[in-house]
Amino acid sequence: MEQVELKVVLEVRLQDGLSQWEDVKDAAGVLWRSTITPDISAIATGFQDHYENPDLTVSELNTGMNRSRRGLVVHNGEKITIAFLGSDPNELHMNMWTNGKGPGWWEPSYPVYENGNRVHSFFRDMWHAIRSGTYDALSIAVQDMAARGATPKQIIVAGFSMGGGISIVATSMAFTEILERIRHTWDEKLGSLVQHLTFAAVAAGDRGYYTVLNQLYKTYQIRAWDFLNHRDITVHIHHLAFRSWRGHRYILPKAVVGRFGGEFGGNGHDILGYLKAAEWMAEHGTDQVKSAYSY
Repeated sequence: MEQVELKVVLEVRLQDGLSQWEDVKDAAGVLWRSTITPDISAIATGFQDHYENPDLTVSELNTGMNRSRRGLVVHNGEKITIAFLGSDPNELHMNMWTNGKGPGWWEPSYPVYENGNRVHSFFRDMWHAIRSGTYDALSIAVQDMAARGATPKQIIVAGFSMGGGISIVATSMAFTEILERIRHTWDEKLGSLVQHLTFAAVAAGDRGYYTVLNQLYKTYQIRAWDFLNHRDITVHIHHLAFRSWRGHRYILPKAVVGRFGGEFGGNGHDILGYLKAAEWMAEHGTDQVKSAYSY
């Protein structure tokens, strides 16, 4: 029994070779292209041109608070990508809002729990703000696919930085609901089609929270991979209560990261750098990617 369980764990690790980097590159590309311009029509046209698919659709995920774009749902043929975007440079401090707080300035902050496990309060609030829009966009994509007689080949949940943290909460709280919406149409076991690919994701839960999430990854054979530049500034901002392992975290090789110092930016934290590194890996490959199980 232990040998079977070990095999299950190994199957969702990043393998040597080039093939799996295509999915990583594509996830990073969606995250980067989602931030090129505030004009959602231009974003959609850019995606259609890039994938050479005029039928590709893009749905914008906005919060109800300030209408800021927090994500996109990109429906491209038989592939659906739910992308949670990184924070604006002026919002980096929001990654530190791990506790909840009442409306009064005098009220103390307090830790927030879901089913007995501690979770990042701000990321949870962000997910609640865009949850309805995410479900609506997913339902439209599923209905369109079914009308064409197609079935999904890939469902990618992607996130960068703050968006990575929000994607963690979304995957933990909504994965079952997302699968049920798809099964309602196809009545198939589609969990193995889901991938959770993040880049410099900010930690979003404590050990208990991640234990539940890791079991979800294992049960449904989800590729849960986070990629990190060793110089990324976010390695210093994870809350002490949240420094536990989730899925598999991979440290990009210094030799590859060094090629794209300008794209990563001065703090080593720019999605364009992660895209360029993934593009290089998809073309050349390397066995120097290091696995890390703690921050």
